[in-house]
Amino acid sequence: MMQAAQYALFTKANKQIISLIVDEFAEELKHITGKCMDVGCGPGNTTKDILLTALNPKATMIGTDIMASTIEYANKMYDDKERLKFEVLDIQTKNLPEKYISKFDHIFSFHTLHWCHDIRQTFENMYCMLRPDKTMLILYIVRHSFFEVSKIMAQDERYASYMGDKAKYVGSLHYSIQPREEIIEMLEDIGFQVNHCSHRILNYKDNAETFLSMVTSQCTFNFLDDMPNNLRVEFKNELARKFAEIRAKEYADIIQNNFKIHNVEKEKNGDDMPIGYTALIIYAQKVS
Repeated sequence: MMQAAQYALFTKANKQIISLIVDEFAEELKHITGKCMDVGCGPGNTTKDILLTALNPKATMIGTDIMASTIEYANKMYDDKERLKFEVLDIQTKNLPEKYISKFDHIFSFHTLHWCHDIRQTFENMYCMLRPDKTMLILYIVRHSFFEVSKIMAQDERYASYMGDKAKYVGSLHYSIQPREEIIEMLEDIGFQVNHCSHRILNYKDNAETFLSMVTSQCTFNFLDDMPNNLRVEFKNELARKFAEIRAKEYADIIQNNFKIHNVEKEKNGDDMPIGYTALIIYAQKVS
């Protein structure tokens, strides 16, 4: 429960980006009146504060997440009985519960699906959950420096036995040459009509320690609970060091390429460096 509470404190930067995306599709969202789902809802604060308020007041929402502890926290903090509740769901499951099939008018998912390595099964499940002609709005992270850092850590003999397969720490489209075209082809093959799909560079300023605390509180990093305390501290310190190195290199590349960046000298020496990543913004519709 404490981990979920901490995660809720660390989502400010993510919420800012989600708000911008939701505002972009506000005209479509305000007309949605039925049953909706937020896949990867985490502690539930974004689901309640941003997503539910973007919909028509008649709409209801179920937030789902693979982590039971975050769902317990979300129900304790944000369940309002009338419009919002939270349930455990692994969106990659090959046995989708009957209660979810053809029941939803809209599905959201932000900053989550890059952890799904059977991404086709994930979108097939979403297709099955939607009613005919209904929609989904997705923010899917394509490339992030944290993926590379995590992969390096998983290859380190000190941590490898705890972390397992290094591939699970890298988004499924991280190495794709044409991620937008690849995802559109997949979605259309499943049966979606893709009304919008853009590949964007996103960035935000956040304290590196805050960012790392948020990410490592997620399900993918549950292995930290199995580490002896001294090794866990060592892991987190090494993760922070490597992440800082990669951020500094990426930032230096931006400066060298003559991008105009505010207060460069201050930023390149500290935690004010922006955290940048690329993402696909997808608005798609289930074809009846």
